[in-house]
Amino acid sequence: MLMDAAEFLHSWPECWISARAAALPVVNVHVTQISAPPERVWQALESETLIAPRAGWRALLALREAIGKMAGWDKGLQVHAHQPLAPENFYSFFRIEHVAAPAQARGGLLELGLSVENKLTRAFVSFVVERAGHSSHLFNVTAAEFFGITGRMYWRVIRPFHDGITEAMLDEARRRAERR
Repeated sequence: MLMDAAEFLHSWPECWISARAAALPVVNVHVTQISAPPERVWQALESETLIAPRAGWRALLALREAIGKMAGWDKGLQVHAHQPLAPENFYSFFRIEHVAAPAQARGGLLELGLSVENKLTRAFVSFVVERAGHSSHLFNVTAAEFFGITGRMYWRVIRPFHDGITEAMLDEARRRAERR
């Protein structure tokens, strides 16, 4: 479910993503409730297939990767094999910038902060896990700026796909956390 970005930024100003999102023109926030404690949600985030949880999304990401290479948007960008959730490692094509795992979390929030940059965009993505009674809320926050008219047009075209894959990731995280 989409959430108002201003509400998220106001409610969780201490998050790693909040400091970055405040300076960027595009902020997109999705949230889901998960009937599992934050530690189990975090375990679901550790899955290497969460970024593209279904075959259809994997095919669309492969198509996007091919177009990006042909158009020269993604010079130097590569998909990495599964790596532990630690700063300087990679989460698919995202660089891991920040980790507040269960052992390090302050204020009860868990957070995985990621970044990516290419010729069209500079983006920060964060998964934030909040305890909600006996359940959890899982947020996906994307904050970005798009370069030039091509970048802004790119966002208009991919926005529905971005929203769809984000919802699919949150649904998959929910399924994985609730079945453990």
